[in-house]
Amino acid sequence: MKKYISVNLILFIVLLAGTILTIFIIYMDIDTSLSHKFIIGYVIYLLIYGLFSIFLVITNTRKLNWIQIRKRFFTFIIWFIFLSTLHYLLSYFFIRSEMNVWDLGIPLGVSFGLAFSDLMSWKKKE
Repeated sequence: MKKYISVNLILFIVLLAGTILTIFIIYMDIDTSLSHKFIIGYVIYLLIYGLFSIFLVITNTRKLNWIQIRKRFFTFIIWFIFLSTLHYLLSYFFIRSEMNVWDLGIPLGVSFGLAFSDLMSWKKKE
């Protein structure tokens, strides 16, 4: 199982290096065909890495018992309600703009990540 941990680590290091290079390309306004190809490849890598992470979460969730799934689901709900309320209050009082349904995407993603982030790697069977 150590092989899987190293694959996850390598994929994360490539993601981090690609993010740094993409930020550098955008910040320095480098406008070459190689930079465009790199950014398109990076976006494709982000999509594949996201699908791989979703696959790992689903695979590891199937191994959990019902009580653990229920605890994670309640953790997800509590974080989602808290972050949505915080987002609404900050948006209403400081920005003074109306909220759309799409504004709940960030609290949804962050709460999902907080509740299920430890399932995004293969672990040894205990």
